[in-house]
Amino acid sequence: MAPLRRLWQNWLAYLEARRRYHRDDAREIAVNNLRTLNKVTPLTFLLLAVFLLATPYILPGWKPSVWHLAFVPVSILLAAITLLYSWKGKESGRIAVALCVVYEVVLFMGIIAIDAPGTPDAPGSFLSMLCVIMPVLFTLPFWLTFALIGLAVIAFCAMAMAFKPLSIARYDVFEAIVAVFFALAVDALTTALRIRDYEARVKYERLSTRDAFSSILNKRACKDAMVNYLQASLPKVKCAFLILDLDDFKRVNDTSGHLVGDAVLRRMGNMLQELFRSTDVIGRFGGDEFVVLAKGMSSLDGIERKCCKIREQMASFHVEGAESGVTCSIGAVLVSNQSADYDSIFAQADAALYEAKKNGKNTHVIRRYEGRPAAK
Repeated sequence: MAPLRRLWQNWLAYLEARRRYHRDDAREIAVNNLRTLNKVTPLTFLLLAVFLLATPYILPGWKPSVWHLAFVPVSILLAAITLLYSWKGKESGRIAVALCVVYEVVLFMGIIAIDAPGTPDAPGSFLSMLCVIMPVLFTLPFWLTFALIGLAVIAFCAMAMAFKPLSIARYDVFEAIVAVFFALAVDALTTALRIRDYEARVKYERLSTRDAFSSILNKRACKDAMVNYLQASLPKVKCAFLILDLDDFKRVNDTSGHLVGDAVLRRMGNMLQELFRSTDVIGRFGGDEFVVLAKGMSSLDGIERKCCKIREQMASFHVEGAESGVTCSIGAVLVSNQSADYDSIFAQADAALYEAKKNGKNTHVIRRYEGRPAAK
């Protein structure tokens, strides 16, 4: 029973990983599905045309059925719809899924018609192959992929039994059932590869946006996040912007060593993440300078409490190997429903930090943003 239990647990873990992948990478999945669709719809028509033209020379006496001929205008229409949608430049996940489903339904219906009533005296040639190919073409939820394949196989088996001699129909039914199991195996393999590629991409993106020592955002990623927030909030920006500078940090490196200095940076990054919300932007601007953008904060008392809490936490800093305590100076700017841009906010916070340093360090200076109030 233990191997079966492990197999079941692995299957549930796979389904959960697949669900997270579809949720977290929905936009990229939609883009890739549309790109694939734009390629396979005209290719479907091209393959059909080649098949109709070449088959009479390969199989003398063969003539296309009405189902073969009906599939031609349908494939042209499907290709035109997908190309028209892609030209609009939209990438809706739901529409992408809907177009993929329509394509699969039309293709399954056409192949079933060709393989059953279209060729009643011969075994089916295409449905089994199509069942195995579909999980590779598109990235769809597990239930949707196999709902379409299952319905197609049931419809094909029913039509084979209705239109073909029993000996041929049984062969088609067996082949279709085997194709479903092959499709399951192919789907599991391709999805596992897609999930692994996605996780590697996420890991790389995280490494490229995170500071190596403190695990918070690096300078480029932090600035991008701040600029995006400010632009999205115009014309009424509401936030607090803080620049924190460790006092005499060079002395820590010189007297205690760079490993201790790195530990201080990590501790600082962890502390800021604990004191501020996960939605706030927290980053290291290099060296011993950190920045925080507290979204939606408009209370002077609120930012005063944050600054005091930071300094209080710094006073209790204990890093193994450090010969003395570590303090910081803070310059902060409060923006209250004003039109503000990144450069001006940063400049005013930097000036407040300079004043805090000038006042003897280990202190904070808070200023209200000196900008023009947003129009009502």
